[in-house]
This record gives sequence, structure tokens and C-alpha cells, in this order.
Amino acid sequence: MDVIDVYVAARLYNDRLKDCYLDNFYRVQFYWLAKVRCREGVVNIKLEPGVRFHLSNIVPSEKKVDPLAIFVRKHLDNVKVLGVRQVGWERVLRVELARGSEKYSMFIELLPRGVVVIANYEERILFASKQMELRDRVVKRGVKYQPPPARGLPPYSERLVEVLLEHDTLVKGLTRGWGLPGYVAEELAFRSGLFESKNTKPANIAHKDLENLTESYNEVVKEAENGNGFLVYATSNEPLLYTSFKPSVLIEEYKLSVKGVDFNTAVDTFFGHYERRVARETTLRRAGEKAAELKKAIDEIQQRISAFQKDLDGYRSILNTIYENYAQVEQVLLCAQEVRRAAGWESVPERCSGVESYQADKGLVLVKVGDSTVWLDIRLDLKRNVIEIKKKIGELERKLETALNKKREMEEELKQIGEASLEEPRLVIRPREWYERFHWTITSNGFLAIGGRDADQNETIYRKYMEESDIFLHADVHGAPVVVVKTRGEDVPETDIREAAYLTACYSRAWKAGLASIEVFWVRGGQVSKSPPSGEYLSKGSFMVYGKRNYLSIPLELALGVEKVESSVYGVYYRLFAGPEDLVKRRTVSYVVLRPSNQPVETVAREVYGSIVRGLASEFISVNDIIERLPGPSVVVKTVKIGG
Repeated sequence: MDVIDVYVAARLYNDRLKDCYLDNFYRVQFYWLAKVRCREGVVNIKLEPGVRFHLSNIVPSEKKVDPLAIFVRKHLDNVKVLGVRQVGWERVLRVELARGSEKYSMFIELLPRGVVVIANYEERILFASKQMELRDRVVKRGVKYQPPPARGLPPYSERLVEVLLEHDTLVKGLTRGWGLPGYVAEELAFRSGLFESKNTKPANIAHKDLENLTESYNEVVKEAENGNGFLVYATSNEPLLYTSFKPSVLIEEYKLSVKGVDFNTAVDTFFGHYERRVARETTLRRAGEKAAELKKAIDEIQQRISAFQKDLDGYRSILNTIYENYAQVEQVLLCAQEVRRAAGWESVPERCSGVESYQADKGLVLVKVGDSTVWLDIRLDLKRNVIEIKKKIGELERKLETALNKKREMEEELKQIGEASLEEPRLVIRPREWYERFHWTITSNGFLAIGGRDADQNETIYRKYMEESDIFLHADVHGAPVVVVKTRGEDVPETDIREAAYLTACYSRAWKAGLASIEVFWVRGGQVSKSPPSGEYLSKGSFMVYGKRNYLSIPLELALGVEKVESSVYGVYYRLFAGPEDLVKRRTVSYVVLRPSNQPVETVAREVYGSIVRGLASEFISVNDIIERLPGPSVVVKTVKIGG
């Protein structure tokens, strides 16, 4: 993120995160993830020193802890966010935190060699992601935090023209003097009519034109304050970069395509691709390391195979020799046994023709038969010696077979690694829309319906998302979710209301009770109030409903399917979609139909994953995602696969 990005992020995220609470903190691959609990739900923040700080709808599947995460969980659990500030005009953000009277600051440095620092109210460092002693500052526990020396100039600085004149080209003055990245420098030059003069010495450019350049700087920063974002593409689906202002120079001079979104979507999308790319590079590096290990192991096991084969060939040759000269070998062995008993080991080679040597401590004699020699145990007759040789042959054959199988396994694994390394990186992004933290569906005519997962979410839906013209659905069952259909001020057909009613019915306690159907009522949002009659009290998640109620009988049967979504920003991705079967089968590529039963949700989720997710959407949907969408203990009564 460049300095303008940080300026915009501080403005936007200060409003977004103020009065939220830190809920949890994780290490994910090469960055940290903070979960922040706000009034409207949990917000994910990704922070990576030297790179970025932004809100994210792209939730990582694997999270762990490290020393920073442990420190934050222990000392900053449930702290309140007071604000987000930019430190000077630099790529440093300060998140101000408090718990009661205790004040803390988290500094996130987004410039090279940046760190994450936790400091107390005196700005003394309590923890740093990396401790450093640099020429211009010290980052260590107990030391007062000092931000990196400022190197850029803000748009309102009186020294802008003066600093430009200190450099030998205009572009160097903008990048080194003003501290701007190259694409911003070119944008300012383009807007000021100085694009062709970007390599000209500023002293040779008219002072009025340099003043126009400072106005372009002000203009770009003002434009960025609007909170818009722009994703810049060349030919692939992966963005080259993003900007917080319309990049006219990239569009008109470099002929690149641009998609306009909001600032955070631009940042999150760009870094979502970045995460996948880095993860892919990490996977390839690890695959290379694994391939090298496998090659070394294959070489070593081949050496063992060669040794086993050599010994096996030797023993087989010995056995064949014994069989071909059985009487002769038996005579030599009998001679050796007799002489050893009568005259001792030393006399055996002298008196027994064919005995070349012996090992008295092992009871062995080396017998020459033709061009071969064989060690025989003098304590055994020839038949028993043959049996022992056969045992050694069998043992070697088993070792050889085990080694060959292991080698084949490792060669197959090596082949798979090689094939995987040839695949193009598949940069897929799975965003999560704001409504996905609730129970949700989209009706046949495109109306969004959202339902609370608990009493807190019921309250949130009522207070933040319901308007008087919306449809409010509920059931006279304890624990039933509040469901609101966002009407957009339009008339909603009863078929759509009925589709939304499945959320109220199926996610109520009636499902766990094993009922076949329940009654759901609906009213207009204007008929619902949190104000109880005089002298009465409404508990959290409870409401007063006035006027006529409209009732629907809803069967407790829920379809859960895999929806394919094609987005101009995120590309193609998959997500779970729930509702009545007629609705779900029109929107999904595969689905199951569920009814209440006694099978645990974990068991059902694994079954659903195996039948409709694995191989199609496993990159986007996990077993845990399915568990979140199940109403309770269930049974799959139908599975349908429509297409990909």
C-alpha cells in the first residue's frame, strides 16, 4: 500500500472500526488476521507489515498462533477500538485501543522493513513483531516507539516545488522527493500535461507547470477521499495493481483495462490474488524441496535394492551349487565335523580337501565347490544348512520386495509433484458478502432474505436492516429466527415470501424437535416494534407485532446446494445456497434435500461434502461451512447433481 492508500485507509477504517472490539487474533501464512466484533457483526482485518492493512471478505481456511498472536490474545483481549490514524504523511497506521482506563496503540508499518508494534499509553513498546537496532531508531521492548523517518511530502506541503528542483528528472523528484510510487508519479505528470517531460530536469520546466503538478497531487488525494477503488488489468484475470483514484495514464497511455469498485473491494481483491500467488509460490518451493528429498531417498533405497539383489543372487548361486554337488559338499562337511572333534579347528583345512578357511567363533567353514565357495555351519548337517540358506533367501526376497514397493511409492509421489508443478496457478477468490454471516437466501424474483442465527443477530437485523416496507417473518416457536425480506419498496409475490419462510421454519427449534411442519407468520416491517406495552418487558431478540398476521404452513424440509457465482471482480467461485428444493435446484449445480432426523450434524456435513462438494467446489466450501448451514441433526433424503 502506498502513502495515499494509507491515507484513505485511515479515513475509511476509522469510521468503520470505531467502537468495535478486538475479538481474536491469528497468524495466517505470512500475515496476521484480526477479528473485530462490531455492532453489525464480525469484521476481518488483514495486516502485513511492509505490505498492507485492510478489511477482508476473503476468509482463510487455516489459522494458527505465533508470539504476536499469543501476546495480543493475552493482553488485548476485548479491547475497544478508539480510532485508526495515519502517522504523519507516511505508510504507518496507528490503531488506538482501550480497555477501561488502560490505553494502547498498535502501530502497523507498511513500508520496507516495517514491523507491527504494540505500545502502552506512554508509547513504550510492549511487543514488536521484530526487534531491530537501526541507524535512525531502535525497536525493542521498553523503548519508546519511534516511527521511521518521514521521507515523503504531503500534498499541502509548501516545499513541493522546492524539492522537485533538487532532482535531475521530474519522475525522480516525484518518487524520491515526494515519496510517491511510480504509477502515481506518472498519473500526476499525465494530468498536468507533463507526461512527455517526466524525464526532464525540473529546473528546465516552467514554474507554472510545476505548480500545476502540485494541484494534480491535491486533486488525486481529494479524489481518493471518495472511497472509490480501481482494479487495473492487462490480459489475465489477475489484477496488476489497484488505485484509489481513476488511473487515467494507465487507461489512455498504457491501454490497460480498469474496473471501478469501492476502495476496500479493490484492496481486498488485489491482495486476495496476491495471497494465492504467494501461497502457490510457497507450495512450489516446498514441492521442490520435497522432490529433492525424494530423489535422494530414491537413490539411497536403490543402493539398498542393489545390495539386496547382489546378496540374493549370491545365496541363490550357493544353493544351486550345493544342489549340483550335494554328495561332494556333504562329504566335505562331514570331514570337517570329524576333524574338528578329533584334532581341533586348525587341522580342518589340512585334512579336509575343499575347506579353504574357517571361523571358529561362529562355527563356520568355507567350502570350495567348483568355482564357488560357501560358508556352512559345522554344527548342522547339510540339510539344515540348506534350510538356513533358504531362510536367508526368503528374508532377502521380502526385504527386496518391500524396498521395491517403497521405491515405486516414492517415484509415484515424485511424479505427482512434477505434474502439480506444471499446472498453472489457479487464482480463485471466495469473497463473503455482508449477509452471509446470517441465515440467508435469495428468492425466485431476486429478493434477499436474511435471518438471525441467535438473539443478538435478531436484534441487529431488526435495528439495522429492516425497513417499514420490508417483510418480517417469524414463528410462534421459541428460538425461531427473525427473517426479513428486503423488498426494495416493491411488491413481493407470496411465492417469494413462502420461500423466505423456510429459513424461519427450518432454522427454528422445531427442526431439532423432529416436527414435520410448523406455522410461520409474516407482517410488514412497520407492524413490528421493540416497545412493549406499559408494565411489560421484552427480552433480547423479542418483538411486539401489531395488526393482522398472515400465516403459512411450512414443511420442515431444506435443500442445500452448491451455487456457481460468476463475478466481474472475483471471477468464478462457489458457495452454499439454502432454501426450498424448487428454488435451490434452479440456482445450484448440485444439491441435497434434508429432513429432521437423529444423525449428528458433523456426520451429515461430511456426507454432503462428499456427495456434492468434493471435486467440484472443495477449494471454496469446507465441511465446517456445511455445518454452519445445517439446521440440526438431519438425514439426506435426496441428492441431485445437475452440472458443473
